[in-house]
Amino acid sequence: MEDINILLASASSHCQQGDFKQGIHLYSQYITQNNQNPAAFYQRGKAYFKIKDYQAAQSDLTKAIKLKADSAELFAERGLIYYMAKQQEKAMADFNTAVEMEPENPFRYASRAFIKDHLNDLAGAKEDYQKALELDPEDAISHNNLGLVLGKMGNHKRAEKHYKDAEKLDPKNFGMSKTEVPKADFTPQPKAEPAPLPDIKPGQLEDKKPSFGSTLKSLLTSADERKEFWQFVKDKVLK
Repeated sequence: MEDINILLASASSHCQQGDFKQGIHLYSQYITQNNQNPAAFYQRGKAYFKIKDYQAAQSDLTKAIKLKADSAELFAERGLIYYMAKQQEKAMADFNTAVEMEPENPFRYASRAFIKDHLNDLAGAKEDYQKALELDPEDAISHNNLGLVLGKMGNHKRAEKHYKDAEKLDPKNFGMSKTEVPKADFTPQPKAEPAPLPDIKPGQLEDKKPSFGSTLKSLLTSADERKEFWQFVKDKVLK
C-alpha cells in the first residue's frame, strides 16, 4: 500500500507543477492497482479538466460518484465539467442534486446561482443567491454576485445595497478605489483573485472511504476557499 501511495504523492506533485499529462499517467498506474479509491478518480478527473479533456474528466467524476454516491461536492464538480462541455441540462441536473443533498449549505445555492446567471436564468440566479444569503448573511461574494444579477435585471437601487454590503464585509476585494467616480447605474465586477481549488494532499488520499467526504468538504467550507472556487469558475467560464 505504501508503494502505490507514493504514486499518488508523485501524481499530485506533477499536477501542482502543471505537468498534468504525467500526473494523469501516474494516477492511472495507481488506479490499475486500486480502482476503489474515489479520490484517485476525482484527482485524475481534475487533471483531465485542466487539459480540457472534458469527456475523460466526466468519466472519472462519474466513477468517483459511483464509489461515493453521497458526496454533493462530486456532483457539483461534475456539473461544472458538464457546463464547460456545453451540456447544460446535465450540468443543472448535477447542481440540483448537490442542492438537494445539502439543502442547508449556502455554497450549494450560490454555486448553482452562478451557473444560472451564465445561462441567463436571472430569476433563478436571484432566488438562489437570496437563499444562500438567508443561510449565510455574511457571504460577501454572494452579496456582490446578487448585486450583479439585480443590475442586469434593472434593479440598480437594490443592486447598490448588495454592493455596499459586500464592501462592508470584505472591503479589500469589493471596495471601490478612491479615484473611481461611481455612476448611477454603476455595476462593479467581482474583484477577488483567488487560485483554483486546492489539491487534496497526498496524506489525505488513503483508501478510507469514510474520510473522503470530509476531505472534499473541507476544501469548500471556509470563506477563503470559496473565493478560490469563485475565481476558478470565473477564470474558466468567462474566458
